[in-house]
Amino acid sequence: MGLFVAACVVASITVGGNFVNEWPELAPTSLGVQDSEPPATDPTPVDAANLPKPVDLFERYIKVIGGREKMKEITSRRIDGRYIGRPFTFPARLTIWQEMPNKFHLKIQQPAGETIEIGFDGEIGWERQPGIGLRLVEGQRLIELRDSSDFWGEVNYESKYLDMQTLGQFKFGDETAIGVHVKAVSGREKVLVFSRDSGLYLGTRTLTVHPETGKPEQFETVLKAYQDVGGVLTTMGQIQRFKDDPKATEFDYVKVQVNLEEKHDFTVPPELKAKIERKTD
Repeated sequence: MGLFVAACVVASITVGGNFVNEWPELAPTSLGVQDSEPPATDPTPVDAANLPKPVDLFERYIKVIGGREKMKEITSRRIDGRYIGRPFTFPARLTIWQEMPNKFHLKIQQPAGETIEIGFDGEIGWERQPGIGLRLVEGQRLIELRDSSDFWGEVNYESKYLDMQTLGQFKFGDETAIGVHVKAVSGREKVLVFSRDSGLYLGTRTLTVHPETGKPEQFETVLKAYQDVGGVLTTMGQIQRFKDDPKATEFDYVKVQVNLEEKHDFTVPPELKAKIERKTD
């Protein structure tokens, strides 16, 4: 996941814990990369054959943010910030803990006391939702959570994706961007968006279930500005929304710390662990 909170995590929050069980097949047009009647501000179309190959885009991104050698020096991360979005009316406290290679724990605490948690200890995924309680993350949901918990995310593209294809050049916010259609080992497809000029990873487009319609719809994530954290350029948050939905979800990273001496406990909550042990007896 790096610092990228995947759509599967947001969908889990916004639809009360219901993940998409099967991801639909995608065509680039379903993700708005080759929409007809593009905005007048879109750059002049460029033949995909004349654009960089996916590997070149990934490698440029890795170099721009600091390089693999510098990344090897960072083995854990804690993020403190704010969460603004469903199901809460007011901003909530956001804390994310991560540890190499793929341990992950997200906690959102609303001022009134309600708490959302999603965790992955490297093998077992779990979640705690208001009105639902504590439960395991299983099946396709677990596959996607495992994939999303990758500490360096897209940096590990060689092991994450089975297929990659440069789609074309288009407008993404204020940036001229290049899209790469990827198919993950988990089977999920999405479009990764890179800046043509800076080489930075800007966000993603995918399909996920809408909390109100219950149908898969285009879901876009836009990463916020990058800052140097431990010698590696790091995004300081993200804004996510469904196409044509004014209700955006915002993850605002106020403070990002790496390699803290205090170790975080990623183990499954005791009450859930007891249930797992009873099942295996």
